Amino acid sequence: MVSKRNSLFDSFDRLSTREKLLLGGFLGAIFLTAGVFLWLYVENQVNSQAENNDTIRSTLTQINTLKPDFLTQKAKLDAVRELLEKNPIRLVQLMEKEAKAQDIEIEDFKESTGYLTNNRRRLQKRSDESKPKSIKELKWESQSITIRRITLDQLTSFISNLENRREPVRVTRLKVSTLSSDRQKLREIRMTVATYRYEEVEI
Repeated sequence: MVSKRNSLFDSFDRLSTREKLLLGGFLGAIFLTAGVFLWLYVENQVNSQAENNDTIRSTLTQINTLKPDFLTQKAKLDAVRELLEKNPIRLVQLMEKEAKAQDIEIEDFKESTGYLTNNRRRLQKRSDESKPKSIKELKWESQSITIRRITLDQLTSFISNLENRREPVRVTRLKVSTLSSDRQKLREIRMTVATYRYEEVEI
């Protein structure tokens, strides 16, 4: 290595002044070009990082802006889930109580049940041993009833008292027949009232 270095210096010394200037200019141009490319690369990396930082800051700003609304909606959903998990409503007792308060007589009850979710079937397809032995499904329960000879005000109050509760109770079907002689008096009402709750079922 020392011999090669000395040979290189000797060769350089044997160059004329003009050749040395040309060689120096050539080497200078190489270093200058390399410096320009290095500067452009560094600048590009800095700009890219700055854009990433701007994107992150914009995302964080949006998150902080939407966070209060998200927490409010989440609290509402959690409250609904809690009501569905701890729904104490028994429709027959509730409807009889409200009918008595409005001096209404319910002729008959017809019960129906079903599930709004189908998580059990989805999990049954899994063959792994980690699947749970039971799962919660969202169940609906309904009572179809018939009421005769009441006023429109009685019906309105009856439905309002059923639905204006904290628990999930809704009138899902309503068919009304009025008297031809008096539209305010109802000849027959057929109504379906439903409630909803989570129920744990085996897989």
